[in-house]
Amino acid sequence: MSRDEAAAPGGGEPGLRLLAERMAEVPDALRAAARLGEPALGFDPRAVRHIIVTGVGSSAAHARLLAHLLAEEVGLAARAVAPGAFLGAPPPAARDDALVVFSQGLSPNARFALAAPRAWRAVVLVTAAREAALRARGDTERSRLLAALREAGAGLVELPGEDEYGTLLRVLGPAAGIVRALALARAAARAAGRPPGPGLRLDLERACALVAGAPERLEQALGALDPASLQAPLAFLSSGTYLDLVSNLQRKVLEGLLRPWPPVFDLLELAHGAFQQASAGPALWIALTRRDAPQELPLLERARAMLDPARHALLALEAELPGAGALLEHEALLNAFVLRLLRRSRVDPAHWPGREREGLLYDLAPPEPAPSAETVEPRIPATPASPALLAELTWPELERALAAGRRSALIPLGAVEQHGPHLPLATDAWIAEALAARFCVRVPEAVALPVLAPGCSPEHMAHPGTLELSPATLEAVLRDLLRSLARHGFERAFLFSAHGGNVAPLRAMLPRLRRAARGLALDAFVDLEGLTVRLHAFAADRGVAPEAAGHHAGELETSILAALRPEAVRSGLAAPGLAAPTRGAQRLFRPSLRANAPDGVVGDPTAATAARGAAYLEAWVDVLVEAYVRGKKPKNAKGTKRP
Repeated sequence: MSRDEAAAPGGGEPGLRLLAERMAEVPDALRAAARLGEPALGFDPRAVRHIIVTGVGSSAAHARLLAHLLAEEVGLAARAVAPGAFLGAPPPAARDDALVVFSQGLSPNARFALAAPRAWRAVVLVTAAREAALRARGDTERSRLLAALREAGAGLVELPGEDEYGTLLRVLGPAAGIVRALALARAAARAAGRPPGPGLRLDLERACALVAGAPERLEQALGALDPASLQAPLAFLSSGTYLDLVSNLQRKVLEGLLRPWPPVFDLLELAHGAFQQASAGPALWIALTRRDAPQELPLLERARAMLDPARHALLALEAELPGAGALLEHEALLNAFVLRLLRRSRVDPAHWPGREREGLLYDLAPPEPAPSAETVEPRIPATPASPALLAELTWPELERALAAGRRSALIPLGAVEQHGPHLPLATDAWIAEALAARFCVRVPEAVALPVLAPGCSPEHMAHPGTLELSPATLEAVLRDLLRSLARHGFERAFLFSAHGGNVAPLRAMLPRLRRAARGLALDAFVDLEGLTVRLHAFAADRGVAPEAAGHHAGELETSILAALRPEAVRSGLAAPGLAAPTRGAQRLFRPSLRANAPDGVVGDPTAATAARGAAYLEAWVDVLVEAYVRGKKPKNAKGTKRP
């Protein structure tokens, strides 16, 4: 679909109304981006040489931001490159690098970077394009591209704003992309074993309020400024590394006002040619100030004193949020600035000059995301670039993985059972799935099986929707799975459950399963109370009492779901449930939890946050990996693991 496909003929008003409506929707776009949570990075950043980030148009700003965050906040080797660097085949060194491509609408030009996905150690595409939606409206070209990328092992990270066509200037995707870049950087930090620092956080609701108030803030900043000065040649002023992140603000002038690309100057360099060049004529200087950079203020006052009020104007736009949040504010303020000038000029942003001829370059794209001469066969490195999920592998890929040393099978157990009025029945299965994926990032020799759900849940059967397996049925299924794994060449299996009700049956059947799994060393994590103690202590360090963290659908599980699938959490229905201590709470579940907790909640989910949920997952994986490593060491005389 062309970027102007949705444009309608007419005067200035239709396009202005469309642009104004979208600007008003930016806070909702920010919330939608935040609800997507932290994406699965899909590769271990410690296992790649460089992380290369690129994007075309407004997406180029997201590439620069992510590269900056990865390098400055996480300490990874990351850099942003221009899209033209991908016109040729990837260099041989690409096999050791990860590639991240931002493209809101999966534009043709962006596809050059995606032309040889197997040439890279890992590829991640951040896009608002959806395969199902594309197929539904007959866009077979882009839907085939997404399918081909998936088949090649590329990771797809969702971005709001797929249908932002109709105007040359985009405002929803650029804002949402900042939130997604922050989420990707946090995911990279966790994958690298480094807790995300304050520079990767965002006060979402405050950001939404500041963005919504941008038009009023702009009018206050304009004050008594002569309106004629707004038509003067324009340049931006800022300082430090922030200068490298504001390219989309420059693009708003280029694509929104159709003025020349404005330069951006460091305040300390203004006197080194920039001021002298503009001194003799009219000039508008827009200072992108930040409350967390107070050192700029004395420099800005000196710059103001240098200007000639008869010819020069200085417009200071202050951002209150720290770090990348300042970009969201400056985005919104520039949006308001552009819309104000467009309304005065009566230019229709939906009908820009040159639209009929731009396709010669805009529509240029490689024919297929096919392997190039530099493509390398997929390989299983010593430290894997992505989790090994058996369900996503073909049989030859699994055969190669086994030959390369991936011979430990991870068997995650879940449940299909009630989790109060605010969490879905699949909660335990989803948590088990997330734990398994993260476990395989940490344990190179592991391959994760699909989550086995439902489980043993008699204590929840009084709540509709719970599905129960008897312990005998679960044992029979596990016995058959273990025999299959042994036949295929796996040497070890490790079981764990994200559902507490599976643990006691699993502990009881473990000796029998070991006897049945001939030739396969078997371990299982069955220390439910020890896990609870660890997680409750972890929660307490973050200000959450054990009684609130809970044992079922409390703050802990609700926070995890908020991180994994925020759209599935019915936050408005969350209410405090039964309070129980860390130890001995399992007696409250027998014979039926409903007798003690009618709503099915043990804990207080009302204070749940996605940020804590992501941290809980990592702490839980720590426990599982420690148990796995311990289980590899002691052996009995027959060579099987001890109970």
